[in-house]
Amino acid sequence: MNWFTIFRLGLVQLCIGSSVVIPLSTLNRLMKVELALPATIAGFLIALHYAVQLTRVNWGHLSDKSQNRSQWIVLGMLILGIGGILASASIPLIENHFSYGIMLAIFSYSLIGFGVGAAGTPLLALLASYSSKSQKGFAASITFLMMILGLAVTGITVGLILDPYSHQKLIKITSSLAIITNIISYLTLRNLEKSLQVNLNGLSPATINSNVRILEGIKKVWMERDARLFTIFIFISMGAFSMQDPILEPFAGEVFGFTVGESTKLDGFHKIGTLIGIIAIVLCLSKFSIGFGFLSIVKNERLGSEKLWLIIGCLFSALSLFIISLLALTSAEASVLNSVVFFFGISNGVFTAGVLGTMLQLASKGSGDYKEGTRMGIWGAAQAYATMIAVFLSTLLVDVLGLFITSLPSVYGIVFLTAASFFIASAYLGSLIIKSDEPNSNQNILQSVN
Repeated sequence: MNWFTIFRLGLVQLCIGSSVVIPLSTLNRLMKVELALPATIAGFLIALHYAVQLTRVNWGHLSDKSQNRSQWIVLGMLILGIGGILASASIPLIENHFSYGIMLAIFSYSLIGFGVGAAGTPLLALLASYSSKSQKGFAASITFLMMILGLAVTGITVGLILDPYSHQKLIKITSSLAIITNIISYLTLRNLEKSLQVNLNGLSPATINSNVRILEGIKKVWMERDARLFTIFIFISMGAFSMQDPILEPFAGEVFGFTVGESTKLDGFHKIGTLIGIIAIVLCLSKFSIGFGFLSIVKNERLGSEKLWLIIGCLFSALSLFIISLLALTSAEASVLNSVVFFFGISNGVFTAGVLGTMLQLASKGSGDYKEGTRMGIWGAAQAYATMIAVFLSTLLVDVLGLFITSLPSVYGIVFLTAASFFIASAYLGSLIIKSDEPNSNQNILQSVN
C-alpha cells in the first residue's frame, strides 16, 4: 500500500469525522440551551450512539466474509448521512411535538451509531489488511489525524455560517454536509480495493481464524497483567476524555453566553488543539528525513516514549479541566475560555498519541491465535463502554447537581473536576505500565515507534 492510498483512506475517515460534528456537538447544545431540555436527554442520545457501535464486530465480520470492505464503508456513510439529517430535523420537531421529536431523535442517533460502525470498522480493517508491518503505526496515525482534522474544520466552518441560527439553516447545512461527505467517500473508494488486490496478484489478505473461540481468547488476554492493566486504563482514561464532550458547549452557552455558532467554534478550537498535540508527539516519536535528506529529526530516546507522553497527556488534561472549572467563577473573558479549551485540546492530543502508540506496542504481545485482533477488540469494547457511560454520567450529574446547587458555574465545575480526577487516576495507572517495562523486568513489551 502506497502513501497516497493511505491518504485516500484517511480522507474517508475525515468524512466520518465531519459527519458527526453537528449531532455530537451542536445538537446537544441546542437541546440544553435553546430548547431548555434536561442535559440527560442529550447525554442519553449520545450514549445511545456509542452503545449501538458495540455492533462494530458484526460489521467487521460481514466485511471479512464478503471480501469487499468498500461496499460496507459506502453503506455506512449513507446511513450516517441519513441519521445526521434526521437528527437535525428532530430539533424543531421536539420544540413543537416533544414525544414525536424524541422518538425521531432516538431513531436518528441509532442510525448515526450504526453508520459510524459500518463505515469505520471496515475502513480500519481495509487499512490493516493491505498495509505493511512498517506502515501500520503511521498509517493509523495519519487516518486518525485526518479524522480530527475533519472534526475541527467542520466545527469551525459550521460555527461561522450557523449564526444567526435558525432550524431551517441547521437542516440545510446538515443535508449539504451529508451529500458532500458521501460523494467524496464514494469517489475516494472507487476501484481502490480492486487495485490493492491486483497488487497482491489477486490474492486476498489473510483472514481471521474462524476456529478461534472469542471467549477463550478474552479469558487468556485478561490473565496477562499488562493487558488487564491497560484495559482498566483505557476504561478510566477514555471516561475522563469523554465526560466533557456533551457539556462543554452547553457550559459555554449557559455560563459564558456563547451563541450557537460561537460554541460550535469552541469545539473546533478543541479539535484543532488535539490535532496539533498528536502531530507534535508523532514528530517526537519518529525518525525521518524530508526532501533530499538535508533536514532530519532524530528521535530522542527520552522524549520518544509513548508511555511518557501518555502520562503527560493525562496530567495536562487534568490541569486544563481544573482551570476551566475555575474560569466561570472568576468572570473570565470568553477569549480566555477559547485559549484554555485550545490548550485542553493539545493535552488531549498528547494523551491520544500516547495511547495509540502504547496500544500498538501492547497489541503485538503474546503468541498463538490471541494477538492483535483479540486485544484490540477488548480495548475497543472498553473504550465504547467507557464513552457511553461517561457522556450519560456527565449530563446526569449536571441535572442532579442543578437540583441542589443554584450556581451553574459550580455545577459544571464539579463535573469538570470529576473528569480531572479520573485523568489523574489514569496517570497513576500509566505509571504502573511503565514499571513493567523497566530494564530488568521480564515484561519488556513496550518499545518506541521507529
